[in-house]
Amino acid sequence: MEHMWMTTKTWLALLLLLGVAQTQAKPQGKSRLPSFLTVCYRDLPTLNECAKKSFKSLKPRLMDGIPEMYIPQMEPLVVPEVKMDQDSGAIYLHSVYKNVKISGISNHTLNELRIEPSKLKFIFSMTFPELRMEAEYSIKGKIMMMPLLGDGHCKVNLTNITMQTELFGQEYQKNGATHLKIINVKVEYTLSDVKMQLDNLFNGDEALGKRMNDFLNENWKSLAEEVRPLMTKALVDIMRASVDKMFAEYSYDELMPKKNK
Repeated sequence: MEHMWMTTKTWLALLLLLGVAQTQAKPQGKSRLPSFLTVCYRDLPTLNECAKKSFKSLKPRLMDGIPEMYIPQMEPLVVPEVKMDQDSGAIYLHSVYKNVKISGISNHTLNELRIEPSKLKFIFSMTFPELRMEAEYSIKGKIMMMPLLGDGHCKVNLTNITMQTELFGQEYQKNGATHLKIINVKVEYTLSDVKMQLDNLFNGDEALGKRMNDFLNENWKSLAEEVRPLMTKALVDIMRASVDKMFAEYSYDELMPKKNK
């Protein structure tokens, strides 16, 4: 579940850089974008190639974060708090994760990055061979009729996570300039393995805690499917809110201007 918050930040970073490349000329006039960014043009056929090169060339800087663009440090990515709740199907859980630290983001593969300016559509896919998460957790509920209760330290390792995301934008006017906002997000994801360890389950009962951890690790596939709708909805909501903040700050013409006006 927690990897969704990491990927939200990663997709935001990627989207922020869709209009950035080393091979394109900067637009005329003073830009509010960071000086190390160079803008791609949305009406040139090289837009997608430009965006891919941009993301790859700025990968080292992304790991340290780009405050001007609302991108935090990503290795490790630190999230103060994550809440995950579900009360339908075979899972009834209320959980909170604090001081979440996620490592492994720097080792990723960009599978696809495609922009369709005429449709205001952004498509991208990334694969992470391994993501490692640590946090302080508190959880209460039931999984497949089995009680689950605990608070303490937890570790989660995720293997081969691939996410395909489509964002659909809409133009609107703000202070005489055209801005974008996200009106729809579609997400699909796959992963090949999950390993987790929840310390201090059932008030420190080691025997019960071991049995529950074994159960979670043995049945992660079916459990992941149970929470897939919740995870997808959470990602969509968070991504829309995060990207809209950036789009509200920078106009469409600042991020991806037209070469031929």
